[in-house]
Amino acid sequence: MKKNIVIIIISIFFCFKFSFVNSEIFIKAKIDNQILTNYDINNEKNYLLALNPNLRNLSEKDIDRYAMDSLINENIKKIEIEKKFEILQNKDIIKKIIADLYSGIGISGINEFKDHLKNYNIDLELVENKISIEVAWNDYIFNKFNRSVVIDEGKIRNKIKELSKKNKVENILLSEIIFTINENENLENKLDKIKNSIDKIGFEETAKIYSVSESKKNGGKIGWVYKTQLSNKISKQIEKVNVGELTNAITTPGGFILLKVVDRKNELLEINEDDQFNKAVNFEKNRQLTMYSTLYYKRVYNKSVINEF
Repeated sequence: MKKNIVIIIISIFFCFKFSFVNSEIFIKAKIDNQILTNYDINNEKNYLLALNPNLRNLSEKDIDRYAMDSLINENIKKIEIEKKFEILQNKDIIKKIIADLYSGIGISGINEFKDHLKNYNIDLELVENKISIEVAWNDYIFNKFNRSVVIDEGKIRNKIKELSKKNKVENILLSEIIFTINENENLENKLDKIKNSIDKIGFEETAKIYSVSESKKNGGKIGWVYKTQLSNKISKQIEKVNVGELTNAITTPGGFILLKVVDRKNELLEINEDDQFNKAVNFEKNRQLTMYSTLYYKRVYNKSVINEF
């Protein structure tokens, strides 16, 4: 059924609002030529709450801010991608990501997940569209920067050979939040926001909100990493903290990384050198691509014209 929309222009800066059935829809932000309305923000809030129930522990003001930042982030990526190609849906990848999403909140199947989304007044199509943008961005970054990734295979193999000579090695279970600061932010204030969020809703939920790394999808989890695989800078920070604690913010190209030591153990070594080599290469490749993604997003963000109303 068609619904009448009455548009009332109230400023030359496209700051208008219009009546839609019995509610008002008005512009909340403009990114280049892309408009975000209060309807978009409300959908984003519902989406974030549906996938991160612990967000309810935050203030309404904080949730509104997270929703706005999330939509700005998404639309900046969408605008940049669409300059190059049309965003298409890879059904198989999207299906797998959605399965990971609903299993992460204790839901066992797609039909149950659809019912869950209905409780938040959103549908599966919205989720699929949002995932499509993230998948397209990752593909875009890979195609743009994959040839710039430099892997010192000799150095990796030498490290593995040194590792194989040891009887025991420290294995550390890590989670991460990789974040950036904008021109109107400073590191201390951003860290305070992140740590306050961790106190209220936990590390995993905070990673989903603040982290720019691929690991944000699973709450910032990196997994078990041999200490010898880490850079000296990160190793020194990790040595200072106990299990369950956070490192200081560590400077990386284009941003910062906050690490949580989830667990640690000393292991007797039985190393498959080829297996460890492949894992180390993939780890380093993903690290570099994340760095390029962070740097490139920051460059695109700084070029974007963003107005909030």
